Amino acid sequence: MAARPLGSVIEELIDRLGFRAGVDEARAVEAWPAVAGATIASVTERAWMRGGKLFVKVDSAPWRHTLHLQREAWRDRVNHQLGRAVVSEIVFC
Repeated sequence: MAARPLGSVIEELIDRLGFRAGVDEARAVEAWPAVAGATIASVTERAWMRGGKLFVKVDSAPWRHTLHLQREAWRDRVNHQLGRAVVSEIVFC
């Protein structure tokens, strides 16, 4: 048997055990602060995933409105960071 990189073995195991969706959701939540940047991350209270949607709790109405208007671009940035389409929609609440 040929040697394989550990990362590819772990990825295959995650897929085989059926954990891909949960791992992808956790990665999306963890990616949000880096994708958002320091200013927007500072007005974000928390983020969570449910049913392919990334929910982001924002602590001010003006920021919430601004981010909502840009939600498709934010979704694309998060998915780009993850390397595939994990987030179908971002809901700023």
